[in-house]
Amino acid sequence: MNDATERPPSPILPRLTDRLRRGRPVRVTLFGSSTTEGIGASSPEHGFAAVFERTLAPFVTGGLAVINRGIGGNGAQEMHDRLPGVLADDADLVMWQTGSNDAWQGVKLETYEDLTRRDLLATRATGADLALIDPQYCRMLEECAAFPPFVPAVHRIGSELGIPVFGRYARMKSWCAELGMDRDELSPDGLHMGDRGYLLLGEAVARWLLELTGAPAGAFLPNR
Repeated sequence: MNDATERPPSPILPRLTDRLRRGRPVRVTLFGSSTTEGIGASSPEHGFAAVFERTLAPFVTGGLAVINRGIGGNGAQEMHDRLPGVLADDADLVMWQTGSNDAWQGVKLETYEDLTRRDLLATRATGADLALIDPQYCRMLEECAAFPPFVPAVHRIGSELGIPVFGRYARMKSWCAELGMDRDELSPDGLHMGDRGYLLLGEAVARWLLELTGAPAGAFLPNR
């Protein structure tokens, strides 16, 4: 066996993986729109960011800081305008929730992709790890004629840039099937997630990130 085959594969999230393994503090910036902000939750502690932080924190022995940079209604242009604040966070990981609002705004798909790709590359240049969250499965977006291409666009960008994508759209469909739920139970107003949706999403995203660090199966499932 030569040296190349003996060398372990590079981690998907190298900075996060290293800091977790060495017991170092971890700083995560959540960047996005209404889901990141937590619109639709009954209170802030039931929103995505709070659930995500509570789920991830027990496994970050050096301490976890989560910065919530979600503003409802933001599309790629608004996120681009806010990018300097994200870069200044000096985060170890930037979770980038995207692809929902540009369809409403009438933004051309290629414009969305070009701007998002450029901003992701600028963020990666700081040394931060990146992960994407694709759009939600909900009634109002399903009724928007311009929306369908934006889900595969997020995955296409992730594939091109080597950035992992949490497939929220597919995951929400599977929750409906597996848990016997209607999509409006996850998004009661037809667009924004409610407490049940945020609970499922926050826990799932945190565990997904931990799995991407290469942890043994089941290692990151705390007792309840």
